[in-house]
Amino acid sequence: MAAAQASSKLLFQINAKQHGAGSVVIAWQPAGNYVATAGANRQVHIYDRYGQVVDDVGITAGGAILGMDWDCEGETLAIMQQNNSALILWDVATRKTNMVETNMKDLSFLKWNINGPELAVGTGKGNLVMYNKRTTRIQQMLGKHTKRICGGQWNSLNQLALISEDKNLSINNQGGDQIRQEGLKGIPEEVFMPTSGSGKNVRSEVISVLVGNKHPLLIVNQNPSEIPMELAFVPKYGDITVHRWLQDDFLIIGFSGGYVTVVAPRSKDAAHEMFTKQLFRGGVQDMQVCETMRRVAVCGDQMVKFVDCVSWKELSEDQLQVQGTCDKIRWTGDGSVLSVGTADGNVYSFLARMPVMNASSGTMVAYLSSLREVVVRDAVDDSKTLAITIEMEPSFMGLGRNHVAMGMNNMCWFYACDRNGLKMGEHQYLATVEEIKLSSTMAAVRYDGRIQLHAIVGDPDGKKTRTFPEDDGDDSPITAHHLTDQFLIYTTKRGSVVYYSIEDGAVPNEYRHETGIVILFPNAAGTRCVFVDELARGYIYNPVDSSLLEVPEFPKDAQKVLWDLEDRTTFMVASIAELHTYVYTPITMTGPTIMKICASERQSTDSPIVLINGTVSCQTAGGSVSTLVLDSHSQIAENRDDPRPIKPEVQFRQALALGRLEEAAQYCEAQGPSEAMAAELLKRSMEMLDVQVAMRAASMAGDVGMTIALGKLVAVEDKNLLAGSMAMFVGDYSLAQDLLLSSSRPVAALEMRADLMQWEPAIRLAETLDPQRIPASCLQYADQLQALGEYETALERYQQAMQSHFMASGREVQVNLSTEHINQCKAGMARMHVKMGNTTKGFQIAVECGEAVCIECATIMESMKQYADAALLYEKGKNYEKAANLYITKLKDIKAATPLLAKVSTPKLHIKFAQAKEKQGQYREAAEAYERGKDNNSVVRLYLQHLNEPQKACSIVRNTRSVEGAADIAKFCEGQGDFRTAIEFLIVAKENQKAAELAQAHDLMDSYAHFMHNDGTQQEYVAMAQYYESKQQPEKAAEFYERAGKYPQALKLFLSVGDRCVEKAIEVVGLARNEVLTNTLVDYLMGDHDSAPKDPKFIYKLYTALGNYRQAARTAVLIARQEMQELGNYKVAHKMLYDMYRDLDSGNIPVPRELEETLMLLHSYILVKVLVKQGDHEAAARMLIRAAKNISKFPKHLVPILTSTVIECQRANLKKTSFEYASMLMRPEYRPQIAEAYKKKIESIVRKPTKQEDDEPVTPCPYCAMKSPCSTLDCPQCKNHVPYCIATGLRMVANDWTHCPSCHFPALFSKFKALIDSEGSCPMCEEQIQAASIHKVDNPEEFLNRAAKRLETDEDENKG
Repeated sequence: MAAAQASSKLLFQINAKQHGAGSVVIAWQPAGNYVATAGANRQVHIYDRYGQVVDDVGITAGGAILGMDWDCEGETLAIMQQNNSALILWDVATRKTNMVETNMKDLSFLKWNINGPELAVGTGKGNLVMYNKRTTRIQQMLGKHTKRICGGQWNSLNQLALISEDKNLSINNQGGDQIRQEGLKGIPEEVFMPTSGSGKNVRSEVISVLVGNKHPLLIVNQNPSEIPMELAFVPKYGDITVHRWLQDDFLIIGFSGGYVTVVAPRSKDAAHEMFTKQLFRGGVQDMQVCETMRRVAVCGDQMVKFVDCVSWKELSEDQLQVQGTCDKIRWTGDGSVLSVGTADGNVYSFLARMPVMNASSGTMVAYLSSLREVVVRDAVDDSKTLAITIEMEPSFMGLGRNHVAMGMNNMCWFYACDRNGLKMGEHQYLATVEEIKLSSTMAAVRYDGRIQLHAIVGDPDGKKTRTFPEDDGDDSPITAHHLTDQFLIYTTKRGSVVYYSIEDGAVPNEYRHETGIVILFPNAAGTRCVFVDELARGYIYNPVDSSLLEVPEFPKDAQKVLWDLEDRTTFMVASIAELHTYVYTPITMTGPTIMKICASERQSTDSPIVLINGTVSCQTAGGSVSTLVLDSHSQIAENRDDPRPIKPEVQFRQALALGRLEEAAQYCEAQGPSEAMAAELLKRSMEMLDVQVAMRAASMAGDVGMTIALGKLVAVEDKNLLAGSMAMFVGDYSLAQDLLLSSSRPVAALEMRADLMQWEPAIRLAETLDPQRIPASCLQYADQLQALGEYETALERYQQAMQSHFMASGREVQVNLSTEHINQCKAGMARMHVKMGNTTKGFQIAVECGEAVCIECATIMESMKQYADAALLYEKGKNYEKAANLYITKLKDIKAATPLLAKVSTPKLHIKFAQAKEKQGQYREAAEAYERGKDNNSVVRLYLQHLNEPQKACSIVRNTRSVEGAADIAKFCEGQGDFRTAIEFLIVAKENQKAAELAQAHDLMDSYAHFMHNDGTQQEYVAMAQYYESKQQPEKAAEFYERAGKYPQALKLFLSVGDRCVEKAIEVVGLARNEVLTNTLVDYLMGDHDSAPKDPKFIYKLYTALGNYRQAARTAVLIARQEMQELGNYKVAHKMLYDMYRDLDSGNIPVPRELEETLMLLHSYILVKVLVKQGDHEAAARMLIRAAKNISKFPKHLVPILTSTVIECQRANLKKTSFEYASMLMRPEYRPQIAEAYKKKIESIVRKPTKQEDDEPVTPCPYCAMKSPCSTLDCPQCKNHVPYCIATGLRMVANDWTHCPSCHFPALFSKFKALIDSEGSCPMCEEQIQAASIHKVDNPEEFLNRAAKRLETDEDENKG
């Protein structure tokens, strides 16, 4: 029993009993309907392809069967026997045998011509017998070879190659006459010639000969000039046992070592092995090539293996296992059946390839699953499957919605497509059926170039039967047809495409093509159909408007076309090796289009049946249905089996190519913002006139303008208007115009040309569409022509634009022209007249038009070197600068330019005018003009050289610091003997060396030093210092050493002068920032050199100069205390502390709390006099109380302060406080110091005390809003130090806040304004303040935060 792979089924087996023991001879009829087998028992058995015995040819005489061969038509089987001179011919039709006597003994070879009726027979003596089946003539050719003819082969050119044991190869013609003979190195065993080629022309000049086992394979070319090629292989392969050709391209060779190798002898590298593999442990016994399936079957051991001739790979899953050693294999011509013979006499026949036969109707498909079984199933729903067993293998098939039809020859059987699959009937036709198509109720059968249309069931009388063509005179054969429920569609040899209405019984549409039509493939509804003509060109025909569209890149080997059942605009063309995807777009801006998307590889043995959403259902060679996703749908098909990951970008491009715009938009959005993808989607959607998707794409691309423009097309229903607008958007303006003119709004074409500034076509369109626009278009066109330099034509258009009454397309037109339009036309005419040289006319029109046109025309005239007219027009246009420029530079007309200069501000013109005046000797006017032109050097030169006014020259240079002017003055003064002035201006002229020499020569070094100031170099400063040092003037020498950066020398000299120069010494140390110099100065100030310490103010200034502001502040406090306590100079102390405060604050340096409090205390005391003067005794009393509480800091005026406190408290009705300080004054140490004017008053207060007084008024804290006495500056709740008012000394409140515009200290707005109104100056900085500059601050938060931060920083530093 044989075991086969899944794709091959054991069809039948002929066991050894039928043949006897030993090898079997097997011969298949070319059509594959019959197989002949013969074994050792001398019996020839004829079987059909299903294994049924057709005939047994009994042979009584002779020996074993040596060979059998079918003629090319498959009508006669020739049988050759051992020891029998006669040939046995078995006839298929009569199933009888006929004996043909050759009169030759020892027959050794027979072979039918593959193209003709000749049978070649060789003998053991080397003779050749030729038998012609048609004429029954036998021709004997003696001595063809000298020894036994052991093999031979026919080729497609009717040539016969023979090999003989005489070691010769002979090539003979169809009649047996020898063409050529080639000697061989050994006895040949096998000869083959290719029977077809890969190109258009069959190349059959190649012959391969296997010469013994030990010799190389010989490749002989029939061209004698070419040397035969020997193919040798590595020894491990073993000896060559068998070889076969695949066309004339590839040679497949089997070896005794079980190896199979493939070479291409006709290629440049003939020895290159395209495939080599050891398939068997034993040797290769036999080999057969099936060109239809592009496979080679190789047998050895107990199995048959297959090699794919496209990929050149072993098909390991397809191998066949049999019992016994395989030694013979034979294919049918179509490769459907493979027979395997074994050495013990068994023959196994396998169904290797199912006959390709299928049909479809919608999603339903019918196909041949085995030779006698048809399966009907739904390609979408596998559950809807029906298997129908049939009596014989069909040769045609058709499927409708309710029926499936199949048959062979002229018989057809109809089956119901329900679950039972009942046979509904059969029909016999007048000739062999070529094709059948079914609808729901009808069948259209094509045979003998005609079509018979009849009802499937229910019409026994044939009343509904029709035959086409119905016109007996139409003898053009029908080549293809299709049937829908409404139409029968068929094509003819003459190129007709006919639509026949089944319901109406008439032909509503017929098209005549230029050549004959071969095949036809309509869509499901028949509304579009693809047909292929005799020139292998593909077209889509639209029966609605009888339009035809050629399919681009249509494959020449197209076999079938399938329309996608879900995507009605997609169709696929199947060629031999590929599946080509196309998209038919019925509506685009250019009309219907067809675009090829891509080509997908296919198995040549698979037959496409139906296409659904990019998935092709195919009938396989094994009788099943497989699916294949087209490459065009690989990422978007619902049932994709592609292992590659899904890429949204690829999905987008596939959907876009297929015209699925909505789907493409979704993929584009899923991918994220991509301008490139959005631009592609926008272009495609505009081409397909899909406004909604185009708007989405434009929005994704960020093109706001395009989105708005497309939004205006949403409601447009006119296809041509929409297409024209889209064409305009993509830049195809010619197409846009054609479409817009054929739309319901043709004026849009005019508007488009106007928007594009294509005025010539716009004017032509306006003549018929809207003549009212002609003047405006002419004006715009004229402006354009002017820019292009076509002045004459532009003038004509300007003149045409001026016309308000004219003829257009045979009609009178009256247009109301606006004043602005007329002025623009006149201006253009003026420009064109000037450009064309008619300056008089242009001048006249320009003056009429006004200033702007005058300037335009003047500019043109200036470029044309018409300077006089240009200057006049510039004057008319009030462009005085250009007019004056032309008068001065080009026309040299100074007189004409003079009155214009008062209106000119350009310095260059004044300079040019001055130069002209200078040449005329009018120096005063020239100097004035140079001055207006800001050429001060020239002014100086004229004052010195011509006007003799050196004082004015000096004044100018002192202001301008002009180097050139200074040099002129220096030279002039030196010549006049005014050396001091010469030195001054030499320094300005940067000639310091010369100035120094002049100063030394005339003992004017003091002047030199004065004028040089800070403009010298270090070397010059050192020289000056040394000069003064030599003159015993240390102070001046020190100053120049300081400028030169020689700080040690400067300090030494300043200190040598004494206290008068201490501040200058401090300044030097501050600049030097040198520790040694600082210590030197400190020692001096402390009196180390003379035991006389200097004023502490110098220490304060030193710290300030060194930037040590904290130490300077402490020193300032110490000095202030000294001034307060020892000297009583409160104003001096206040000024020092204020200055220190400002320095620290401006440098963002924390102000020490001690300095701030001391300043506050001093300021409070100083305010008393101001407050008393204003009559604010309570505030004055509060300030005196604040001073009295710190009376120890006022020892110099202790008693006067306490006395003032008592008096002011009495005035402010603060009796209790007045009594307390009066009691203090009565102490023995203070009482004698009381002024006599107040002594009795104070004594009275003490004797008659009043110990009651009102509480102090409270105000809210600006930080936390807690209310406290108005004179306290520390908040008990938030612990912040509250700022005080510089006008009253009281605490600040947030709702009455202002700042001094000069010192920026806070003040109560109402109090400060009143103070300024009465006093005019700030009590803190003593600067005069304008009342208008005082502004109330709404939110003092910034100041408060800064003050609080400053206090925190100071406290942190004190802790540190």
